Amino acid sequence: MRYVGSKAKLIKRIAPLITAIDGQVYCEPFCGGLNSFSKIAPRYSFSLAVDSHPDLIAMWTAIWNGWTPPTELSATEYAALKNAPPSPLRGFAGFGCSFGGKWFGGLAKGGVNAGGVPRNHVAESSRAAVARIAELASSNVSFARADYREITPGPGWVVYCDPPYRATLGYGSEFDSDQFWSVVGAWHEKGATVFVSEYSAPPDWRCIAEFPHRMSVALAGDRRETTERLFTKWSTKLSS
Repeated sequence: MRYVGSKAKLIKRIAPLITAIDGQVYCEPFCGGLNSFSKIAPRYSFSLAVDSHPDLIAMWTAIWNGWTPPTELSATEYAALKNAPPSPLRGFAGFGCSFGGKWFGGLAKGGVNAGGVPRNHVAESSRAAVARIAELASSNVSFARADYREITPGPGWVVYCDPPYRATLGYGSEFDSDQFWSVVGAWHEKGATVFVSEYSAPPDWRCIAEFPHRMSVALAGDRRETTERLFTKWSTKLSS
């Protein structure tokens, strides 16, 4: 499913580094489109998907409970949902049906599939969202709407954070990166094993893997090459 900052193309390289760590609880405080959560969570006895966006968590909870998002959505319906109260459908439209996965960044349209047939972006996102939940079918998971600062990881927790990156495309509000690093550093001090995807980190965090790639959201033809990095304070050496 479309989502700004998705790790769909990188998760096969990131997941083994995280799942090498044993733990009782796996947590993603910025679960987003579940592209990483659906691959990592099944390796743990209990996993918690957290996000502060009410519509996003409402959508994932509804699909987990059996709801299937629509395969058709008109431009009129899309526009009306932008100012509607929070709901699973609004979450699906705002992220899954929008250009580049940017929250109500315009209804995705255009292009053809491999058979030359015009693409149905809404149907593609519906199938993708259901597929993400299907990957978790045999797992013990829970979804929670919360700000990352409201959770309290500790010993036995493995936490993977994919926050809004410093000085990049906004997610609807300004994200305080300095405060973020302070909070996740405190989680480490309390005994949690914490991994963070970012371009850079404070000097006491160690880069254990680098992933050069081109930016996926080309809102103005911007396809700059950049390098994402995976950081941790975990002391034992990991190989990539």
